[in-house]
Amino acid sequence: MLARLVGIILGVILATSGYVVAGWGSLGAWATSLDLGPFEPHRPAAGAVAAIVGGGLIIAALLPRRKPKKKAAPMAFGMALEPTVQAQPVSAPPVHTPAPAPVQQVQPVAPPVMPVAAPAPQPQAPPPPPQPETFAQMRVRLVALSHGGSWAEAARILTAMKRAAQTNEELAIVYRDLGDFARGQGQADEAAEAYETSVSYAREVRQARPNDDTAELLAGALSGVGDAAEAEGRLDAALSAFEEALALRRSRGGREAGDTQAQRALSVNLERLADLREDRGHRMRALDLYRESYDIAGRLAAADPARFGPDLAATRARMNELEAKIQG
Repeated sequence: MLARLVGIILGVILATSGYVVAGWGSLGAWATSLDLGPFEPHRPAAGAVAAIVGGGLIIAALLPRRKPKKKAAPMAFGMALEPTVQAQPVSAPPVHTPAPAPVQQVQPVAPPVMPVAAPAPQPQAPPPPPQPETFAQMRVRLVALSHGGSWAEAARILTAMKRAAQTNEELAIVYRDLGDFARGQGQADEAAEAYETSVSYAREVRQARPNDDTAELLAGALSGVGDAAEAEGRLDAALSAFEEALALRRSRGGREAGDTQAQRALSVNLERLADLREDRGHRMRALDLYRESYDIAGRLAAADPARFGPDLAATRARMNELEAKIQG
């Protein structure tokens, strides 16, 4: 408020003085005798400048002033790490105070960022040991090795399967496979013994669970016994084994129609028994068995000619041979 009054007073004095010095109006007549010194040649201009400056001061004093806006406080990211320490006043000897220097705005200083220690790496648990193969997985691998002729590796898998077998069903399977392997290697005695052991376990399984699956398990073991006995010339034992196996497979009542392996096993069983019947002179009985096998082989070949076509051709050739013997 005081600054406004001072501005108005100074403005009035300057404006009035300029008005008078410039000689404007009736008031300027008495000031014409005043000597302005070096500004005398410029009396009108000097008066006009003084009047304008005075008027400007008056106008500036009368205009409303804008209130200064507050500066936005700087945003603080995070908490301060340490409390602010206030400076304590320190007494000093009296000295001559110079003119105050312009105050510089102090920029806020961000608190120092403390380095964060990286977490120590956690020790990784060792990978779990590989799970041992199951009996079923080993048997799948055995079949693949047998088809590929890798007999040494197949023998190792058979030994592992024998150790892994726990149930009577698994023991019946592994001993039947051992019989097949020994027969393929020309070891007739070992094959016959393995097949007999397989039949023993299969009979126990069949007694506990008399269903289609156990019937095929026992029939497969008996077929192995029949093959081994026929190779050794024990035809009565072979005939008995093949007949029992055929009875078990026929007990399914045609339910093997959806099982390709079971159908082929039945066809082979019929032909094995037919060959033994022919050796005993029962050619008509043998021909009937071959005709039954031929019907099954025909259905298999129609579904998969590449796989079962050769079997159908062989069965047809044996039928023609038997028919020729009977007619001749």
